[in-house]
Amino acid sequence: MQVIGNAIEKLENERKMMYITGGKVIGGITELQVPENLVIIGDIHGDLQSLFKALNGFAFRGFLSNPKNKIIFLGDYVDRGNDSIGVLYSLCCLKQKYPDSIILMRGNHEAPIEFPISGHDLPYEILENYGDFWGKLIYNKMILRFFRLLTLLVLVEGKLLLVHGGLPTEKIEPLMDFRRLIAYAQENHLRNKILEEILWNDPWRHSSAKRDWDYSTRGIGRLFGITISKKWLSMSETEVLVRGHEPCQGFKIDHKGMVITVFSSRESYPNYDAAYIRLSREQLESIHNGTDLSHYVIKIS
Repeated sequence: MQVIGNAIEKLENERKMMYITGGKVIGGITELQVPENLVIIGDIHGDLQSLFKALNGFAFRGFLSNPKNKIIFLGDYVDRGNDSIGVLYSLCCLKQKYPDSIILMRGNHEAPIEFPISGHDLPYEILENYGDFWGKLIYNKMILRFFRLLTLLVLVEGKLLLVHGGLPTEKIEPLMDFRRLIAYAQENHLRNKILEEILWNDPWRHSSAKRDWDYSTRGIGRLFGITISKKWLSMSETEVLVRGHEPCQGFKIDHKGMVITVFSSRESYPNYDAAYIRLSREQLESIHNGTDLSHYVIKIS
């Protein structure tokens, strides 16, 4: 699995150099200037066909040849679909060939050690394909290392705040505190709930002025209310939270346009649509909420 090793090297180099074309990398946070063109792809869940339908929809090779263009993947690349290995291989190939144009975020399915879930079937797929010895070696020594290097939060200057699941509900005061806490949330996940909430939280539709959050029916993570969204968008000086994590009809809007969910897998969710977002610098600079951003959603047919 040399391609995974090469992707790991690219991710480690970004963290060491604290740099990506058009932005900077600080631990688990990537901060970007507004890209020339931007694509955002949601949960894939082993659905290789939908992934390539999305990529081929905008001639991705030419798109990625310009390092000032970015594709941000929101996480949950594996499990549930028929080809998690193929999806991982494809994403690692893209990161290897176009390192400055590809940003790979971490989803809850990429944190199986920190938050074990019964639906994590990637190890069994690897064992079936590579045998017991090589399968365990690939998974434990390479894939888990790859997962730990994935981005937890992306900021697109003045416009977008991106996470896989949702926003932390704990009280955070100064601007620098949220950067520090999230940048090293992986290392501190036993001491606070930041990593868990970023990967597992969902928008709470029924929040009120009396409560900022509620417990999640998932049994892990929380539901974050509209006041949490307001606080985080204000702290990060952005206008829209973009996240994945929830199946929907391609996209959905929450919290009066402050939150947009994007979902890009169809294979394991036949009752839902799959979609991605694509827009230019000029279009991104014109948006002020999730409703504006939804005009650039493209369905995957």
